[in-house]
Amino acid sequence: MYNQILKRHYAGILLYCCVRLQGDRYAAEDCTQEVFLALYRKFHEIDTTKDIRPWLYAAADREILAYRRRHPQTIDLESIPEPAETPAFAEPPAESILDRLPSKDRSLLEAYYSGADRVQLARKLGISVNTLYMRIWRIRERLLGNANNNKKGGGA
Repeated sequence: MYNQILKRHYAGILLYCCVRLQGDRYAAEDCTQEVFLALYRKFHEIDTTKDIRPWLYAAADREILAYRRRHPQTIDLESIPEPAETPAFAEPPAESILDRLPSKDRSLLEAYYSGADRVQLARKLGISVNTLYMRIWRIRERLLGNANNNKKGGGA
């Protein structure tokens, strides 16, 4: 049964990991192998009469996050060209984008990035640390969306 699942879903999970890791095939292969290793270890606990894909994709997401934590992206500042002169109105200041966030989200970001203890911050909010990380991630995604909308002219 395990081999059937492996053969049926390996390519899909590999592609999913590759896309989420921005085309890094070697990292995607590592993550995919970790997903199927986890499946092998927990196979006796999983109900195989139901669709296994949600479990596989959730495991892939966890592995991708773990990989990103272990291998943070670095940028060589010397390789970045000097910016061209742009008008002052070309990009909205970060403050205006942050001002659009609800106050509780803005406060959470400020506490998180000011170096507050993650466990204490999560406890104060009455949530788990993983939920805290997910909230931060979602707020950042919203901020990126707002910034991209402003660049395209769709902002306020």
